[in-house]
Amino acid sequence: MTPSASIEPGIVTGDGAALAGFYCDALGFTVDAVLTFPQGVVRRLCRGEARLKLYQPARTAGAAPPAGKWPDRAGWAYAALHVTDATAEAESVRAGGGTVITEVTAHRPGACFALIADPEGNVWELLQEAPPA
Repeated sequence: MTPSASIEPGIVTGDGAALAGFYCDALGFTVDAVLTFPQGVVRRLCRGEARLKLYQPARTAGAAPPAGKWPDRAGWAYAALHVTDATAEAESVRAGGGTVITEVTAHRPGACFALIADPEGNVWELLQEAPPA
């Protein structure tokens, strides 16, 4: 029997409240918990099965690389958020202060994606796939 597992990626931010506002308003997340530690504040967000942590260290965080340069470096550079309407989600991101890096594009039958960046330059793939038959 395979044990169940989940993943909860984390973003380091200089303004956790503002970034949480973007994820809630533009991408439909809700704040599940706000945890305060001597090292900083963690905001745990959720949207259905998706989980995300926003960590604001007690000290100021350094600047993120420019959003357009995310594939130029090795390592973890983006995450995919599975959505039912990539076009509507991309428009919501744009209206909420994020950037649409790649407009909605079909990449195989029954699937399309858009690449977006939050206001701090963190890159996400909005992935729309047809439900399994």
